[in-house]
Amino acid sequence: MKQRQCWYSIVLFFIVLLFGTNTYSACELIMVYKEGAKEPLIEAKPSYAGVYYELFGRASQRIGCTLIVERLPKKRLHQELELGNLDFYPGASFSKKRAKYLYYIPNGLETGEYGLTGNGVPELTSYEDLKNHKITWLLEIGSSKLELAEELGIPVLERRHQDVDIVAKFIKRSPKVEYFYVADRELIDFFPRRTGVESIESVGLKVHKQCCGGDQPMHMGFSRFSKHFSEIRNPSYDASKIISPKNFPVIVDPMSVAAKLGGALAAMDAEGITKKIYARWFFEGK
Repeated sequence: MKQRQCWYSIVLFFIVLLFGTNTYSACELIMVYKEGAKEPLIEAKPSYAGVYYELFGRASQRIGCTLIVERLPKKRLHQELELGNLDFYPGASFSKKRAKYLYYIPNGLETGEYGLTGNGVPELTSYEDLKNHKITWLLEIGSSKLELAEELGIPVLERRHQDVDIVAKFIKRSPKVEYFYVADRELIDFFPRRTGVESIESVGLKVHKQCCGGDQPMHMGFSRFSKHFSEIRNPSYDASKIISPKNFPVIVDPMSVAAKLGGALAAMDAEGITKKIYARWFFEGK
């Protein structure tokens, strides 16, 4: 009888071990990004090397998950996020429209949105200046900035892919038309190192640092319909104030995987790991 009980105990132990291991490894987080590069954050498809992969990969490991990366056209990836088929976008600008399906969680990185124009454009201090100076806004198809441009009545020109190199060439080819492009601070800072030029101004571009919100914390956009996300009512929400990542009707459920990922990212930031990861990829490319 004792031998049988011992045998049952051994079998039960291996069953628990087997299923426990499967449950642990079954936590897969799918990060999605558009196909183009945004170095040093991420290289162009099919690679996914860069700050994002190391940062979110290490944060995922801390909570017992595995990171998977998908690369899709921007419009398609947002459709998948809205359906909950993908989990998160690593660096997302806040949008009231996209907040219907994305929840914004700080990822520990710092960013900033700066304007780029040709050298001849006067200093821009707000988006409204684009309309006053009759400037056309260059946008990537699927950009969250389209709703803002439409609200302000600013003419736009959309392309499937935009980056600093394309904008520089576009402006140079069209001297009779003034164009404007919003680029993240890290792209502008990294441009001379990546291309070998002395400065971004040397290729005919002017940086407008006061037009577009300035420096700010970067957020990941986590799908509110992901199986790894759940939310609860935000008791601190103030409906009389503008909606934002800090003032939103709901907050992420502290017990959800999304909240745990956010906690791991916050811990890495506090430990100084995030800055070290960014600096290594910025200066060494690895």
